[in-house]
Amino acid sequence: MDEEKYIGYIKYEGVLVEDGLMDARKQAKALLGFDAALRYFIAKRAPDFRNIDFEIPVRVRKGSWEALIPETVAGWVQAGLGVVATAYFTKAAQKMADKDFEDFGITDLFRMAIDAIKWFARIGKHMGNVAIREFKDVQFNDDLTQMGVTNEKGEILFVPKHILDLYVSTNPRLLESIAENIHNGRSLAIGSIRGDEVDEEVVNMVDKFIFCDESAEIDEDVLFPELVHGDYVVLEGEVTRENKTSNSMGFKYNDHILTAYPETGSIVRYKPLLFLKCRLFGTINRIDETGRIGARRPKLYFSNLEPLEEDSEDSRLFE
Repeated sequence: MDEEKYIGYIKYEGVLVEDGLMDARKQAKALLGFDAALRYFIAKRAPDFRNIDFEIPVRVRKGSWEALIPETVAGWVQAGLGVVATAYFTKAAQKMADKDFEDFGITDLFRMAIDAIKWFARIGKHMGNVAIREFKDVQFNDDLTQMGVTNEKGEILFVPKHILDLYVSTNPRLLESIAENIHNGRSLAIGSIRGDEVDEEVVNMVDKFIFCDESAEIDEDVLFPELVHGDYVVLEGEVTRENKTSNSMGFKYNDHILTAYPETGSIVRYKPLLFLKCRLFGTINRIDETGRIGARRPKLYFSNLEPLEEDSEDSRLFE
């Protein structure tokens, strides 16, 4: 590679891009899709970053068509955030780091996000379906750090445990905008770089349907199809009920009651919000009874409920 070092990339290869050129709209779609996927996994591992606006530098170079994340990404982020926000960013990164990592920082967080994107493609290809979230006959390696998932052919793929934990809650359409550029004569490669070692996963036309089904139509019976599994959302609605047995609440959103669960703790502490309009901060869950992503009615797992109106005398009667 060039004198500048990189930690990961996506690239398109084949006769359609051998001169390094690609349609401007396709390039924009690829860059926006890559940016969104990186931010998605960064927010997954460090939720505090969801509300931080930071720059992600990407160098595009020809030969094939490559978008590379430089090793200096931490400096770009720091320059864009400023001193106070950078301190917050770094502190949050250190707080969420696994105990197996030392000196965990911004660059490591980006490495982890790139790894997660690469493994999302690898697991999806192995299983032949990115909507599968329940794995049977799981095996472990000797030190229990990797889990072996078996596909329909009986083949086993060993996956780092923390990566598989991320995968099972990931939006299955994560790579759709990137994979849509795949064509005969143009394949997609996703790679991570550590030193001189490059680990790459290639997705071609045979695999394209796994990540983007161009012929699929939205089922009219699906409630709020725009609320995609794994997405972080902020919704406004009304708290309609509480159920201590299931530790859940009813959340009325656009004239439909959705079941909402707190990510941590008991539902009792949210009782003062009954019958009030609130803003919900949480994640969409569409896992159905078979363990796959396909539930017609979404569930909500929230980290915070913010009242949009003051309690009234009538609502206090229900406390």
